Amino acid sequence: MAEKLGRQGDEYILSADQVEAYRCDGYLTLRDVVTEEELQAIEPDFERFIQGEVTGMGRDFCDMSGPADRRFKDFSLVNAMLPRKYQPHLQDNVYERRAASIARQLLGEQAALDYDQFLAKRPNKPDAMFSWHQDLGYWPTNTPDTFTATCSLALDDADSQNGCLQVVPGSQKGALRPHRPLHGEGKEEFHILSVTLDPADRIVELPLKRGDITVHDELILHGSGGNRTADRWRRTYIVAFRHQDTVAYERSVGFTHSHNDEIKWQTHLGALNL
Repeated sequence: MAEKLGRQGDEYILSADQVEAYRCDGYLTLRDVVTEEELQAIEPDFERFIQGEVTGMGRDFCDMSGPADRRFKDFSLVNAMLPRKYQPHLQDNVYERRAASIARQLLGEQAALDYDQFLAKRPNKPDAMFSWHQDLGYWPTNTPDTFTATCSLALDDADSQNGCLQVVPGSQKGALRPHRPLHGEGKEEFHILSVTLDPADRIVELPLKRGDITVHDELILHGSGGNRTADRWRRTYIVAFRHQDTVAYERSVGFTHSHNDEIKWQTHLGALNL
């Protein structure tokens, strides 16, 4: 009997070809990972964060497209880091469980949840973009194992008009490229780093339907454009998994993925003395 693929209860079963494609290309697009009924159960909590109704977050609630002191009414790319920390009832929800099953298939049984994140690009915000980067540029570089599976759930249809994810397939096989602060300020000011693409880099767009996800490696070059639509949001729920030893190392040096972290960890940016 052939193995059933796709959504199976709390799991989402990948084919051998999908696992191989992730290792080759550095990303996957997976359809219908979360049902409409399950999305509707998640959305009220998501909206509370994105509307700024969850208190006590400090810099973990911010605009990822502009300066840290921008007023909420002016946010373009609303970011809520570590929502499961601030609202623990979110832990072990159905999306987390399915994403964890995907991560185990890609990373092995030692896959552990590293962080979660809510993102929302407001309508008519062309500046709500992510510059080209590699996630490892933001993270400690001397971790024992950098292999990552970052799962991004679409709460809205995502396309080129409202700023869907773009990747450079296979770029995770190369080295970490030099990152620079996008706005000419330190990472602590703007949270935004950027790399320059090479002429040979081939860009692929990853449009999604509501309930679909992308999965990407921490070294793949990726970014996204702004939201040029008049009335459509692009809302994304991220859960990222790494080897449990890597997560343990991060925490041991005080790195939690929170913008409130005070530890001065060694990142690629730090290595450049910027």
